[in-house]
Amino acid sequence: MARVFNPKRSIFVPATGGHPKNAEYRIAWGAERWNSLVNVTKVQMVYNGTVAGMLSPSFPDETLDQQAVIFALHLLSDKKYGINSKDIKDVLVLNKVTNQLDVNTLLDSLEKEIEEMTIDIYDSKKNPLSVIVDIKLQEQFKLEDSVNAFLFRVHIVPVK
Repeated sequence: MARVFNPKRSIFVPATGGHPKNAEYRIAWGAERWNSLVNVTKVQMVYNGTVAGMLSPSFPDETLDQQAVIFALHLLSDKKYGINSKDIKDVLVLNKVTNQLDVNTLLDSLEKEIEEMTIDIYDSKKNPLSVIVDIKLQEQFKLEDSVNAFLFRVHIVPVK
């Protein structure tokens, strides 16, 4: 089967709730072959680093997952957000921040979770691959109700 969607920019959102371990939403903008090439935006489920193309994404109503996907769609509409690379990905995480002084502790915790998930995904492959993960906070956004969005740039370096 021919590949019909060619992502140009993507943002990944770790899925919580009832999703299995290492589940993510991929919010992507790119070209899709219809009768001709058409620019489209897609939300897809990703399990252990593999896009589940035939599986429709779902997220519980009124959750941070839903809010994060909607915000990622907004960020993709601004052409400066999102990336398409096999070695680099943008990861968006939403979290409630009640005390701004706790943000550094929260950032350390979020970076550790993203690192562990990334390493676990590469370890779960049929041909496991050891990787070094370098994570940098790209931008922090204040949303409503003490919710902050954190956009991380994740560099994945295979270890030989």
